[in-house]
Amino acid sequence: MGELTPAVTAILMALAGALSAFAVYWYFIFRRVLPLEASLEELRRQAEQFREFSIKKSREAKTLYDVAALTAQATQAQSALSAMVAIIATYLEADVAAFLLLDEATGELVTQPGGHGLEKEEQSYRIPLADGNSSSARVFKSGQVFITGDAQNDPGVITHYARLWKIHSLMTVPIKKDGRSIGVIRAGSFKRDYFTREHAELMGVVATEAATIVETAMLNRKLAETAQQLEALNRIKDDFVSTVSHEFKTPLTTIKGFVSVMLEGDTGKLTEQQVKFLTVAKTAVGRLEQMVGELLDLSKLEGEMAMEFKPMVLDSLLRASVEAYRSQAQAGGKALFYDIPKGLPMVRGDESWLRLVVDNLISNALKFTRSNGCVRISAMEKGDFIMVCVEDNGIGIHPEDKERIFDKFYRARNSNEISAPGTGLGLAIARQVVAKHGGKMWFESELGRGTRFFFVLALASHGEEARIQ
Repeated sequence: MGELTPAVTAILMALAGALSAFAVYWYFIFRRVLPLEASLEELRRQAEQFREFSIKKSREAKTLYDVAALTAQATQAQSALSAMVAIIATYLEADVAAFLLLDEATGELVTQPGGHGLEKEEQSYRIPLADGNSSSARVFKSGQVFITGDAQNDPGVITHYARLWKIHSLMTVPIKKDGRSIGVIRAGSFKRDYFTREHAELMGVVATEAATIVETAMLNRKLAETAQQLEALNRIKDDFVSTVSHEFKTPLTTIKGFVSVMLEGDTGKLTEQQVKFLTVAKTAVGRLEQMVGELLDLSKLEGEMAMEFKPMVLDSLLRASVEAYRSQAQAGGKALFYDIPKGLPMVRGDESWLRLVVDNLISNALKFTRSNGCVRISAMEKGDFIMVCVEDNGIGIHPEDKERIFDKFYRARNSNEISAPGTGLGLAIARQVVAKHGGKMWFESELGRGTRFFFVLALASHGEEARIQ
């Protein structure tokens, strides 16, 4: 072979340099770039896993938020549990889900209405706690979660229901309150080996919220039952009071009439002692009449009696009431004044019932005011209302009595200081009457210095309003 020409030599040398550079390039590719691609692929895989994890946790967080919101707003257990079942089924992608609560009367776990994936006739089944084949009964008694991926063949499951519902995976979680089981949550899937411990952990949180709903509902039911019982007892009491009061009224009127006839001497001359005894008897009968009258008034107020509201002149009613008690005040050595301007706007009310309010307040003020004391009645226009005040400088109301002073049959602790008789109904009746007129009654009092009772009544409507000139 002859020697290579310079041109060929140059070509060969250039080719060798290119091959060398190509080798270096591929060396870089295999040693640097390919590992980076592998790392990138791993990062992509991890990113996908994190995305799936984030979605899962977001769904968990939303589920827990929905359950917590439902618990906070729940007023009825059945509707709340039904909504909670729907939330659970959506999160778990379960094909069947239901709550079972203990019926203490029968010792059975009872499926609650609103179960997911169950036919209507399947939503009322019961499982006795004594049933050893029931996973629900075992979970209830043990307080432990149960999960199986082959429910139709698992000996720890009532396979009849598993086959009926066509489920393969079953998860049962206890519902506990204060460490005591009150029911279970069941979820089923058509897939095998579907439920995980993570599912069970979330279901445990849901079960805690469900326990709160159930307990709240039980308390509400007990409160409702107690309220119904109290209402029934109240009706019985009202009927009894009304009946007895009516039965007392006629004989008391008869007794009072005969005693008055005897005191007037129409049946013959009486000795001083007989007059004394008959006077005491007449006073006692008068007190009984007052008590019967107040009981009847209270019975009417708490019954279905309708008041006759119409425009009326309040200032003339106030003056008439004051004059009716003036002789009683003078006999007790007490002064009775009024400060009632003429021409007050009309109010809309029932005149006979409002007269009873004023009479009760004046009578009460005189009763708790000592000799040489005074009682004052005033009235004034206050915007859209008339405010009436009955003020005395009597013994006042003890601070510990103030909260109960309007309670029926309540007697202030210092009422015995001045031997003030009464039933403890007058103020209760007065306040109820004012309330039925859409008004308000309150008082101010200082022990030993006196009391002021106020009440306000709305003015008559524009078309009915008139000034008394």
